Amino acid sequence: MTVYIIRPKTTSVARSLKLASRKFTPESRPSQVAEVVNFWQEDSGYQEIISYLEDTDTISEYPTHSNITGAKIVDIPDEEVEQLRQDLPNALILRDLPIELIKPERSIAGAKTTLTTDDLWHLEAISLLKARQQGFTGTGKGITVAVLDSGIDANHPEIKGKIIESYSLNPRTQEIQPVPFEDTHGHGTHVAGLICGNKVGVAPEAKIINSIMFPNGICNLTDWISWFNWLALQPEINIINLSAGELSLPSGYFELFSSLIDDLITVGVLPICAVGNEGFNRSRTPGNCKGSLSVGAINNRHQVASFSGNTTMTINYQSYNVPYLVAPGEGVYSSVLGGGYEAWNGTSMATPIVSGVAALILERYNKSMSVLDLLNEILTSCQDLGANQQRQGQGLVQIPTTLYEP
Repeated sequence: MTVYIIRPKTTSVARSLKLASRKFTPESRPSQVAEVVNFWQEDSGYQEIISYLEDTDTISEYPTHSNITGAKIVDIPDEEVEQLRQDLPNALILRDLPIELIKPERSIAGAKTTLTTDDLWHLEAISLLKARQQGFTGTGKGITVAVLDSGIDANHPEIKGKIIESYSLNPRTQEIQPVPFEDTHGHGTHVAGLICGNKVGVAPEAKIINSIMFPNGICNLTDWISWFNWLALQPEINIINLSAGELSLPSGYFELFSSLIDDLITVGVLPICAVGNEGFNRSRTPGNCKGSLSVGAINNRHQVASFSGNTTMTINYQSYNVPYLVAPGEGVYSSVLGGGYEAWNGTSMATPIVSGVAALILERYNKSMSVLDLLNEILTSCQDLGANQQRQGQGLVQIPTTLYEP
């Protein structure tokens, strides 16, 4: 028996439901989830899959806990897969595969116990220090970010008291369950510090959900479905930070990832994703999905980092470029597992900086804005670096002046 994912081929929630109406408020979440669930229940392709699974004795189905994704996780005998594809020609039938975190490069200089002003260049680059000098008091208070990563060292002094809950996937039941705080790899602690750290963080009063989606830096594609279904049911989560993905995927997998990202947006969660560290004309999925807020990296000279990925994507005869914007991602100091600070290089570092900016904007408007409004506020506030737009997107993320100027 082998694990597969089955989902309607061409159906898109984002194309069918109005994204302009997607809100971040906790009160909006139940109705938005219900709308997406009802959409799938009424979809003919989904109904065909459900009926097929009910009538077969040889395919066992894993539990599904909210079904915003329209996907089913099943065990199928290998010899029956080709027949299944013939019986369900309108379904994506994809074998499960491993997905890794995007690996950053760690500084060979090792950890520091204290930081200098120069070490906090990333906060100056996004105009946060300037905004604070002009009276900006935003801290991300009341905003919750789910960091889908390797875990987080919640005892690190930089972020202690800010990691409010911790969860992991039970592979047997496919349930997301509370677990002790831990970082299984180190990646997530560095990421979390850049969102909410006392010194290095953009939004120091934002709260973080420790989502151990990548224990030891890796997970299965089927885990994404279980996690996204669960995330939809957590009305306090406004943003997900995701620094993982695959560089080259077989046919059908990009379509699945794009749909999963769109599913999150339609329930009122903004996915902020790293574009990848493979440089020019290469990008990772889901950081190159149209619905992701795709993030590239710059260095302290305000140049796009050589490792920062970019691609022109053409899907259904429509083209778009990723990343959509850039943020500090080369030589960026943040908290590390076991204590202290290290400078790391990667779009994994740039992504949480954008998550922090998004948290500050949501705080300012008390979440009473749509997903598209938030995206527009972030992208129209970027600083043009004079680089090729394919490399920089809209430019360097900035604290919008609307947050602190009269």
